[in-house]
Amino acid sequence: MNGLARSPSLSSPERHGQADAVICFEDVRLCFGEQCLFDGISFQVSKGATKVLLGEAATGKTTLLKLALGLIRPDAGRIWVCGAEVTRLPEEQLFELRRHIGMVFQESALFDSLSVRENVAFRLIEEQRHDDAEIERRVRIALSFVELEDAIDQMPADLSGGMKRRVSIARALISEPEVMLYDSPTGGLDPITSTTIMELIIKLRDVNHVSALLVTHRLQDAYLMATHVWDPAANQLRPALPDASHTSFLLLRQGQVLFDGSGRELMASRDEYVHTYLS
Repeated sequence: MNGLARSPSLSSPERHGQADAVICFEDVRLCFGEQCLFDGISFQVSKGATKVLLGEAATGKTTLLKLALGLIRPDAGRIWVCGAEVTRLPEEQLFELRRHIGMVFQESALFDSLSVRENVAFRLIEEQRHDDAEIERRVRIALSFVELEDAIDQMPADLSGGMKRRVSIARALISEPEVMLYDSPTGGLDPITSTTIMELIIKLRDVNHVSALLVTHRLQDAYLMATHVWDPAANQLRPALPDASHTSFLLLRQGQVLFDGSGRELMASRDEYVHTYLS
């Protein structure tokens, strides 16, 4: 991202499965009383890849993001993020891990009383690790990435819904994350604005090679991720060769992973439920 250096990975324990897995869920079980939301969930996300999380309402897609952040502890199983085993980290080490993770919420979650500059800089100001000049530099780089540098002094009330969502992406980028977690990033937006947000997410995947989990209820967003790549020379999207978009799909149903694979495999699936969900 034009001047933003990559963050170093946290020290890696021995991993199970893919050697380059940046996110790894292994036999994760989570129950609330007698009802299990997840009953043995396993999947991986490779470095620079995006896993799109699909499923009906209340299947636990957002909960998977909370598990990856360590905000919820599973009843069983193991989770690794950026080489650290989230399921065993004490709270103080989870805070350190979260410095490597960016989060984009559906509601944008900006502070109404702070300017765009202050919203984007908030994490760096709280950490007190950088001087004012460095914070300003990184704020401008992040806003330039989402094409909103001219809005640096505006307040959230002055922004459209799409602009707020772009500011939230810039805020997530300020810490130079190794992993991004997106919770319905286009929810509530019109189709044109949604496409703009998805272009930014694809650009972040292909230019910065950031790994991601993306929750969406919009299949058109998922298909765009799977069928297009960012062309830096042309500064725009272009169609991807088959399976070249570094995007895969995870479909949840009744506490289990019903499908985990590429877009082509998803479309070719003969499972009756998959066909019903996609129709």
